[in-house]
Amino acid sequence: MEIFNISFMEHRDIQEAAKVLSHTMLNNTLHIAVFQGNGEKERLEIEKMFVELFNKLPAIIFLAKDCKKIIGVMRMKSCVGGKNKSKPEELKNENDINYRKSVWHSEWSNREPEDQHWHLGPIGVLPSYRRLGIGSRLMGRFCQEVDNCSAKAYLETDLDENVLFYKNFGFEIIATSDIFQVENRYMVRDSQI
Repeated sequence: MEIFNISFMEHRDIQEAAKVLSHTMLNNTLHIAVFQGNGEKERLEIEKMFVELFNKLPAIIFLAKDCKKIIGVMRMKSCVGGKNKSKPEELKNENDINYRKSVWHSEWSNREPEDQHWHLGPIGVLPSYRRLGIGSRLMGRFCQEVDNCSAKAYLETDLDENVLFYKNFGFEIIATSDIFQVENRYMVRDSQI
């Protein structure tokens, strides 16, 4: 019996969804490298980053809930190529968090496919709810939505276990790059319809 349901995120869910993602991604290798740690200070910075993302770049966001508690979040956004490639902030200060985020986001932006696609991310499930099929249900919903559009899907990841997880849903690595000595993988999935 499932302990969760999947629904669309509403505006009132933004803060809690961002907090859930900050907990799910606090120990990601890239986040530790960019935010220079994985304590409460860094978690709050990650939460703030996701609140800004949800408010500045609207997208379709699905939530996995256990009763009313958000336990998983998945964001998908339709993207069209032909955008200008971005560059990191000019002021190079390796210890400045804004500069480090700028390097990270620029590298990811520059790797994104130029043709129309659905971009997956972020996606995360609270650690205490992992291995219950929640991430798989969210990914299944993502793939269903993408296939209904007969579209390509794209994502970025820095974790080996995520690469294997995404491969199970038809994603393949198309490129890699290092960001602050962390290997990032860029993956695509062609429409299955």
